Amino acid sequence: MLVTVNSLLEIFTIVVGGIISFIAWHGIRKSADSHNYIKGKIVSFFILCTSILDLLHLVSYSSNNLAGNGWIIYWMMSGIIWASALLYGMSLTLKTPKFTDTMLLYTATLLLIGLFIGLLTNFNYNLTNFDVLPSIIYITNDSHPLVIATLYVTLSIHLLTMIILLRNYKKYLTRSYIQKGLFFSILVNLLYLTGGPVQENLLAHLCKCFAYYFILQAVFNFVIKYPYEQLLKLKEQLEQLAVNNAQLYKKSEQQRNLLEDTLSKIGTIISSQLNVKDTLDAIADMITDLMHSRQSLIGLISTNQTHLQVVATYGINTPPTVIPLNHCLRGQVIAQNVALSINDLSQHPNIEKPQLIFSSIQSLICAPLIHDNQVIGVIEAYSSEISAFDESDIRFLTALGRYAGTAIASAMLFEKTKLHLEEEKFLSEITHTTSTTIDTNTIIEQCTSHVMKALNSDVAIGLLISPNKETFTTISSINFNYKLPTFDLNLYPTLASLILTLKPCITTANAFAPFAELYDQNASRYMMVMPIAVEKNLMGLILLGWQHFVAPERLNRISFAFLMSQQIALGLEKAHLYNHIKSMALSDSLTGLANRRNFDMFLTIELKRAASLKFPLSLIMLDLDKFKDYNDSYGHVTGDKLLSQIGKILQNNVRTIDLPARYGGEEFSIILPECNSSEAKFIGEKLRNIIEGEEFPDNHDTNTGKITASLGIATYDPAITPTLPSMEKIIEIADKALYQAKNQGRNRVIANLIIS
Repeated sequence: MLVTVNSLLEIFTIVVGGIISFIAWHGIRKSADSHNYIKGKIVSFFILCTSILDLLHLVSYSSNNLAGNGWIIYWMMSGIIWASALLYGMSLTLKTPKFTDTMLLYTATLLLIGLFIGLLTNFNYNLTNFDVLPSIIYITNDSHPLVIATLYVTLSIHLLTMIILLRNYKKYLTRSYIQKGLFFSILVNLLYLTGGPVQENLLAHLCKCFAYYFILQAVFNFVIKYPYEQLLKLKEQLEQLAVNNAQLYKKSEQQRNLLEDTLSKIGTIISSQLNVKDTLDAIADMITDLMHSRQSLIGLISTNQTHLQVVATYGINTPPTVIPLNHCLRGQVIAQNVALSINDLSQHPNIEKPQLIFSSIQSLICAPLIHDNQVIGVIEAYSSEISAFDESDIRFLTALGRYAGTAIASAMLFEKTKLHLEEEKFLSEITHTTSTTIDTNTIIEQCTSHVMKALNSDVAIGLLISPNKETFTTISSINFNYKLPTFDLNLYPTLASLILTLKPCITTANAFAPFAELYDQNASRYMMVMPIAVEKNLMGLILLGWQHFVAPERLNRISFAFLMSQQIALGLEKAHLYNHIKSMALSDSLTGLANRRNFDMFLTIELKRAASLKFPLSLIMLDLDKFKDYNDSYGHVTGDKLLSQIGKILQNNVRTIDLPARYGGEEFSIILPECNSSEAKFIGEKLRNIIEGEEFPDNHDTNTGKITASLGIATYDPAITPTLPSMEKIIEIADKALYQAKNQGRNRVIANLIIS
């Protein structure tokens, strides 16, 4: 009967241990402190191992299997791992352990190591018999010296854990539960030492149940209860915050009604200005009048957030260009996002303020400029009187700051849009230049002028690289009188290193001595290096310079310069390719059309150009219907005459920018740049009708032969398909459309878009 009760109590501890392990494993969430997350997983694993060993101990004892007294080993290992779990869980949360605590931890670790060595040395493995345990164990009863040593070691570890808890966790969340759990764990070991056989020690099993219960309470409170209480507390805070916001909203509504008429007029005046300078001047003038002050200033936050760029002033004799954000009221305004005022600046000598010639500033008010809930700058008003501004002025200037911020942002957006339109205009001019000529010198000469105007530079040089890739030849120079027909890159190592990046960049004029000699003392002394390259193939170079001062913001247009360089490079590549094609006999001798090599090269470059310029590209694959029957009827010589006549039809009925080619046998292809699907289908129908109505040679020296054609069309439209297809892909889709036309009865046109 006593053994049955003890078994039930042990089953209880096994279940509770499993629950503790489950809660600890799934309840501890991964946070920024990944180490504690891993530690929690390890502790939960230790407790799970303890429960498994307890279960094996219970089964081994009750089944009386071949392991003999093997349940003692399970029982010993369970106690050791349980003590280790409590010690590990307690010690790993120490942020700055004391020296004595460290020594205690080392002592406990040595005890554990010594005990495990003792256990291992007491195993006698029988290689011919594999049971639950390795084999026969020298420990034959629960009074064995190693069992007693295990109890003393686990008791010592529990005592060390209790000492660490009392020394370091006086305000720990679950301290009382852990302390009780440790107390009962200590009591369990004492009862095992003094209370007779293990399996008959009812009081020890009962204390073990209490130990597991209190540890379960500690884990439950830490993992589940405490986070839930924190969530409820946060909910109450949010509800209180909502009440406070409602009260603030009610007050703001009252203030808004008082200022609505005035601000509506102000908004109309401000929003009617689209020019940035006019908008800023109007706002500065308006602030001065509405605040009854004599001076005002508008500053916008710089991109690096270190200072304000002064963009407009009123009544200030010598306004500064930039103003700092430290040691001034405007820095506090930006940081706190609220309007502030100082009514006696003599009490604040460290506050930075403008220096006036004919008067002194006594009062200052400053409010943030806000757009889309972001502070973009400040507006300030100054007065020569003390206490010139009150709370109503602060509220009014705060509201004005929101209106003014939106107006300024709108004007800046308008200016930015204008700039983008200008950029598109220059890109279009460059594209037009590169698409209407195949002369590389003409491309560099005209595009150098376009780039110079687009970036507002004063000096420009356009160069082409020589075949040896070491020297450049000057093709175009604007406002550059220095005679430099060619120059060697080796003479300018700094410039050469910048060119090798193959990307536009801003550098000082010292990188290229001939530019530096042109600049006066007031010049910005900057230059732009714009390599012209495609796929790491350098083909040319444009150098730009500014002879007068230019704001750094105007130089920050590298991305636009890169776009222009890419368009010029594509034009040069196309010209090189075209000239290369011309130098080779890349035409079909029978039809006079481009041959397969010409077709492949032209299609490759036009696909790149279509993707870059966002223009559609269509490909027609044309096959003569039943051409074999024609050859069988009239002979191959007559068939060749028919193919020659088809070539002339294609040449005479496509655009000048299109490339008709003989793809092979009786199959032809036409590459149609800048041609969408509907336009390509129109051209295809036109060719089909002409071929159908044409009379071809027969074997009687007359033209009575008739033939039809089937056409398949594939179109790549970057607006629909952002991914650039390969040459093989677009040919495959056109071929499928052609076969579809054949299968549907021939003498027809089928058009397909490239979907993926």
